[in-house]
Amino acid sequence: MRKAVSDLHDRLFYLERALALDHFKPHPDAEFIDLSPNGCQATLLDRFWTIIGAGQEPIIGQNGITSADTQTDRGVFQCETGGTSGKPKRIRRTAESWLTSIRVIFEKFTNSAECYGILGDLGHSLAFYAAVEAQILGYRCVSVVGRSPKEQAQQFASAGIDVIYATPTQMRMLSKSHCVLENVQTVFIGGGRLDSETRVRVQSLAPNAQILQFYGAAETSFITLAEPHHDAASVGIAFPRVEIDIRNIDSDGIGDVWVKSPYVFLEYAHGHAPDTHWQDGWLTIGELGKIDDAGQLFLSGRKSRVFTVSDKTIFPEDIEQYLNAKPEVIASAVFPVDDPLRGARIYVALCSDQTDGDHPQRILGDLKERGVIVDRWRMYGLDEWPMLVSGKPNYQEIVSTALEGAWQKL
Repeated sequence: MRKAVSDLHDRLFYLERALALDHFKPHPDAEFIDLSPNGCQATLLDRFWTIIGAGQEPIIGQNGITSADTQTDRGVFQCETGGTSGKPKRIRRTAESWLTSIRVIFEKFTNSAECYGILGDLGHSLAFYAAVEAQILGYRCVSVVGRSPKEQAQQFASAGIDVIYATPTQMRMLSKSHCVLENVQTVFIGGGRLDSETRVRVQSLAPNAQILQFYGAAETSFITLAEPHHDAASVGIAFPRVEIDIRNIDSDGIGDVWVKSPYVFLEYAHGHAPDTHWQDGWLTIGELGKIDDAGQLFLSGRKSRVFTVSDKTIFPEDIEQYLNAKPEVIASAVFPVDDPLRGARIYVALCSDQTDGDHPQRILGDLKERGVIVDRWRMYGLDEWPMLVSGKPNYQEIVSTALEGAWQKL
């Protein structure tokens, strides 16, 4: 039986900052329950702690967990970016950067929790962070990656999950189980925009849960947190101890999002991102957005994804958010295909458990009325959707099929 909350708090946080790394190990009461079909998730987590304990630098990625060749200070590790639209990059970060956010999450939201649930593979930083958080805090953590949505929901219900970390797509899929998880108290949703329809679905799935959307990236960890009272179109206000600055603002108030916080990464260990820059302790990863008078951040999209059609700037994330809010849509991917006359044509991929009927044409017709003219579209079934271990669409795989006959002219 795990220790009382007050004992956990004392054990984790009474030491001075210089001794923080003494905490970067599983609490004796922690338990990781691996319900994935291949049963490899627990092995990956154990290997991570073994490498950290030996004073070496673990590398967490889609190919498992290995140790870096170079020796480093204890508590530095590498993890991969999501790789949504390109080859994943590897970043280096400190244990302290995660311990600091774990303290905030514990004190504000999870100090009465007992069991975490994760839907993603531990090769992705979101799922891995959630597992590490649960281990540090001495909670149980259940991994159901690779199971069907119905199996995942049933296993969560049987285990008594009360905290879930997931992407919006993962939660939309889980909601298709038509189960009710009454024990869940907190759902953290990151790795994509949370639209109003998804929030409704999640609330029906977990009627007693507080739904919290957070915005961040592998490089930054937490940037903002949105609670239910925040504007639904925003990603909330700055996460505790995070500063946000909008620079190079245009006439619409949109500019480059810069952050300063104790949660950011050290450097890229492998690969690079042309839109990632440091300046006097501030970091930008190429995100565009604006802040209102209440301090709420409204995102427009990544610079790397913005494109132009007939001199009109297209933010694909806005279109995806609109599509994902439709009840028939589980996930979507919007991308450009070069066109010598217009600059680009808009292609849309949709994932749905309703692959027959005329709802794709109707939804895309609604987009046309909003000034977004889709050239071609493709429908995927739930089991066909190209998805990364991060729970995000595999844009590379989707885009690679853009010239196939499966794409229909609208």
